[in-house]
Amino acid sequence: MADTVEMKIYQALVLRAQAFTPPTGVTVVLPGVTFSPTAQSKFVSIEVHFNRSIETDLSLVLDPIRQGFLRANVMWPKGSAIVDGYNLSGQLRDQFRRGTKLFRSDTQVRIDEDPEIGVLLTGETHHTIPLTVRWNCQPQAPA
Repeated sequence: MADTVEMKIYQALVLRAQAFTPPTGVTVVLPGVTFSPTAQSKFVSIEVHFNRSIETDLSLVLDPIRQGFLRANVMWPKGSAIVDGYNLSGQLRDQFRRGTKLFRSDTQVRIDEDPEIGVLLTGETHHTIPLTVRWNCQPQAPA
């Protein structure tokens, strides 16, 4: 059975996140990977989300434009210099900067706008700095 477009999109995004080299002491937690953080753990959790599709072909023969976002939550321990958490968010933003094109066989995932660093959220043990990477996948037009 052939891989679906959704699977190729997911794999392209996760492989890009996996290619990120974090600073010493920071763990990148990919989807589906077991991780048990402590109150002092510095880590980034990665999530891939699919949103709605946009039909561009009146005949409904071509695939739609698929779109969604990758969320990277930078989890920084309370009591540690939060500026270092923002620095890590900026490094991740550079990993997925606008103009990035990710390829997985015959599928191209594009990032056409700069990722957004969100509002700082404070929990019991960690600060969360969300980074949102909006992506889209254009249909393959027949030659």
